[in-house]
Amino acid sequence: MKNSLAAVILSIIFFHGCENIDVIQTKIEYKEKIVVSAELVAESLFSGVTFTRTLPIGEPYDIKKAEIVNVSSCLRINFIKIVPLHYQANGVYKPASSLMVEPGDVYELFGNVNEKVFYSKTIIPGKLSISNAVLEADYVQASITPREGEVYGGKWLIYSSVSGVTIAAADEFSSIIEPSELNTSGSLTVRTSKIPQLYLSPVYSNMICIEVCAFDKAYMNYYLTRSNQNVVNNIFTQGGEEITWNVYGDDAIGLFIGMGKNTIKASKQ
Repeated sequence: MKNSLAAVILSIIFFHGCENIDVIQTKIEYKEKIVVSAELVAESLFSGVTFTRTLPIGEPYDIKKAEIVNVSSCLRINFIKIVPLHYQANGVYKPASSLMVEPGDVYELFGNVNEKVFYSKTIIPGKLSISNAVLEADYVQASITPREGEVYGGKWLIYSSVSGVTIAAADEFSSIIEPSELNTSGSLTVRTSKIPQLYLSPVYSNMICIEVCAFDKAYMNYYLTRSNQNVVNNIFTQGGEEITWNVYGDDAIGLFIGMGKNTIKASKQ
């Protein structure tokens, strides 16, 4: 009798527990967010800012559904120059004329969508100097001269100087490194992720390079909190509440980040 009563009680607890779980799951509500994505590469033409909206979880991504075509936005450069942005296609907004991104410049982004305002700020890294790039077993490491306010990462490349074509490249950083007060006046070592064995063969031995990327310091918080190793210019589609972004405002998320790149061929140790 006692066993039967216990079984009934456990069944009731289990049933109501499942009911509560179902209620919690059905109460998860979708909230649309404005998504900002821009990569401002030093010594390159400004490639624009992409404005999209998050889509409900489970809905296939469609740029025509995600793009936002009525954004009022502009850049402010070095706290003085105002550059309006205009819709082009697929959520991308650009200035009316070409704009060269210069090292050391400060870029601010101002935007408004249906009375929701947002803002971001980034500093373009200075010219990146790389020295002593060496192939160590199955990765490349290089020495750079770091600067305050910047963080760094390295990716391996298989680059043919004959054809001018990148044959293969890492799709992620091994790590992002922030210089400490001790090494801002000296050198900093940046290393790549492991190079696949295929590209360590003699066929590619003279094509192995390291691309060092310098980012505005705000990139570090993003890198440490993102849930995967996607590259910086991916379109974010489903919100990402746990990620630390550098876009702030009313229901706005995203990454508006300054960066610099430099590539050097690796020598053998």
